[in-house]
Amino acid sequence: MSTSLASRLGSTFRQFGWKEGSIYLLGKGLSQATGGRLRLIRYHLVAQPVPPSSEARPLPPGSRTSIEFISPGAPVISQFPRPSKVIERRFANGDRCITAQTDGRFAGYIWLARNQYDEDTVRCLYRLADPAHSAWDYDVYVDTDFRMGRTFSRLWASANQQLASEGVRWSFSRIAAANPQSLDSHRRLGIRKLFSASFIKADKWQLMLAGARPYIHLSVSEASRPTLDVHPPQTDRS
Repeated sequence: MSTSLASRLGSTFRQFGWKEGSIYLLGKGLSQATGGRLRLIRYHLVAQPVPPSSEARPLPPGSRTSIEFISPGAPVISQFPRPSKVIERRFANGDRCITAQTDGRFAGYIWLARNQYDEDTVRCLYRLADPAHSAWDYDVYVDTDFRMGRTFSRLWASANQQLASEGVRWSFSRIAAANPQSLDSHRRLGIRKLFSASFIKADKWQLMLAGARPYIHLSVSEASRPTLDVHPPQTDRS
């Protein structure tokens, strides 16, 4: 084994750990060996506690930045980093978007869903087992020019305030295993890891291996996508 290869492997295992590092290298090898036709996509399902309204922290000061829910057709949507059809689909599903703007410029957003989240990267439906006290957050994005400021914390403070006012106790999400930095950021918010799910995709075929029922699922079309029920952590507050 060459010194450079050993160094790269060592770096991967230090970043991901032995288990996740091995899965990451397997996925990378499968993609390279098949010219991208065979892909392995892995997610960690996590739950983040939503502080009660009585414990909610006030939004950090910042007069130049506005944080608000937006409606379909809002002008700022033209600055979003996602295709317009994707945004239209999210609104059509009833999902809501909290957007940060600084001096009229798009700075970031968080998307919130209730009841369920229809995955748009793989074929999977995440269904909230306790929808009255649960929400799903996804596509948390901060523009590169604002990542050193308070945009991230202000977005989360606003989301927590809104969810707490609706009686939500937990906000669920999925984090790409290939993005350990995101997992570290969410750990600082007090997340609880629930389980992981891996998706092996080859053309129209998809094999799911998950740490929750149905555990294993093979699908060949959108009509046969699996459903994963996401439950609050066992230690949920009363």
